[in-house]
Amino acid sequence: MKKRILKIIAGLSLTVLALTVFTEIWGPAYADGPRTLVGTWDVTVTPRDCTTGNSVPFPPPFSAVQTYNLGGTMMENDSGIPGDVRKHVGGHGVWTNTGGREYSLAWRVFHFNPDGTPAGKDVIRDVIRLGSGGDTYTSAGTVEVYNPAGILVFTGCATTTATRFE
Repeated sequence: MKKRILKIIAGLSLTVLALTVFTEIWGPAYADGPRTLVGTWDVTVTPRDCTTGNSVPFPPPFSAVQTYNLGGTMMENDSGIPGDVRKHVGGHGVWTNTGGREYSLAWRVFHFNPDGTPAGKDVIRDVIRLGSGGDTYTSAGTVEVYNPAGILVFTGCATTTATRFE
């Protein structure tokens, strides 16, 4: 009888432990129900003056596609800045739910000269606010532009609007 009770207690303990781990790993992605940041988004990026918040004439707004994966990673590809001869590889980064419908995002993009030599990298940090229906979001953030030696050469700001791609 004691062995049976101990087996039941051990089984329940393992179940509670498994549920706790599962909740820690998967819970944040579903904090707002089934429509969270997870998914693929069509994004419009509008570069802004960091002081005034006004849009700037160059670079003009451009399009991007961003995919947010369950577990907190993301991938990004954009149409690039008109006239920029550098090539870049898609961005990769991380995101986290900071509470409710707000998310923190950081990613980087590496740039290369036409001859294939490194041209530096951008580090982008955004705060995303998911729309109430879960099919739109807006964000505001910064971009830090580094030269190939890793020296910060420019800091800019941008806002985005996005719709879920389905």
